[in-house]
Amino acid sequence: MQELVLVGGGHSHALALRSLALQSVTGVRTTLVSPARHTPYSGMLPGLVAGHYRFEESHIDLLRLCRWAGVRFVAGRVVALDPQARRLTLRDGSAIAYDVVSIDIGSQPELDAVPGARQHAVPVKPVAGLWQRWQAVYARLQAQPAGARDYRIAVVGGGAGGVELAMAMAARLAGRGVRVALWCAGPVILQGYNACARRAVQRALARLEVAVQVDARVARVRPGSLLLADGRGADYDELFWCTGAAAAPWVAASGLRTDASGFLQVRDTLQTVDDDRVFAAGDIAAQVAHPRPKAGVYAVRQAPVLTHNLRAALLGEPLREYRPQRSFLSLVSLGGKRATAARGPCSATGAWVWRWKDRIDRAFMARFTDLPAGPVRDRAL
Repeated sequence: MQELVLVGGGHSHALALRSLALQSVTGVRTTLVSPARHTPYSGMLPGLVAGHYRFEESHIDLLRLCRWAGVRFVAGRVVALDPQARRLTLRDGSAIAYDVVSIDIGSQPELDAVPGARQHAVPVKPVAGLWQRWQAVYARLQAQPAGARDYRIAVVGGGAGGVELAMAMAARLAGRGVRVALWCAGPVILQGYNACARRAVQRALARLEVAVQVDARVARVRPGSLLLADGRGADYDELFWCTGAAAAPWVAASGLRTDASGFLQVRDTLQTVDDDRVFAAGDIAAQVAHPRPKAGVYAVRQAPVLTHNLRAALLGEPLREYRPQRSFLSLVSLGGKRATAARGPCSATGAWVWRWKDRIDRAFMARFTDLPAGPVRDRAL
């Protein structure tokens, strides 16, 4: 019995699990290791915060998926990888051996670059922590009596994640005496987006009364206050951190080659450059021949190649190569049921874009809720 271990419940692995179950490999036991039973679909996270979706609509139930697929589910967090011994170590000290391993654990906000951020900010990832904190904030503000002082929410990060989160919070808390501020270190928000899309998002931020601060790099975080690089200060009651992208420290500690940010360097087959038995996909992977920004669309597109190559590695068959597209469609939620679509120099904004995005997101999630009935042949446990 060969051991295939999937570390993390990201988009690539969720899709791979579904495909592997429908075309299973005899003589292989598959294990998924994830710290949480539910994994969020990133495209629906702003809608979840804004109140457009329920938790179960925006999260994949990994345990249910594994039971359907005949896959062993291990609730735990990997803290070490030993490629020579082909062994993973979990936080509780237990170990899992593998013949082939795939890593899809995503990225996390870079907190350690700014003193005090790790101690006082709520990172956007892991989403479970963000969701719990947001629910607590929302419940507290719902109970706040009329005429109470303004509540100040600060969101640090001018990329799509920070912008969407700020607008989702502002839309959900409209009329409750809450001031939302977005702090962006660069000269503009949404760097890399075309000017038309950026203007549409800026208008949406203004309608929601989100105060946007550009050229505002946070140098230090103190309890209840931000200190900017130019010497200015700003107070907050709640701080959410959406800037940068960092890899889990154990990835680089494995000895496998990583890029400057600690992400695993992989070939076009999605195998690491050092070890044919270690695969990586999604944000944690840095494709050496085709570097691309971190975006969920690449994880989804990698899934068919990853699935084929994991099966091929176990069977000793030829592998395929993944060639990422140069540009992709970006759909930015605008707090309410409106969105902006952008690709290259083209963009569009309106309620119809949100409905289009909603259909895409629900169709993706339906792959994990509307699972084929009946047993899948040749499942190996």
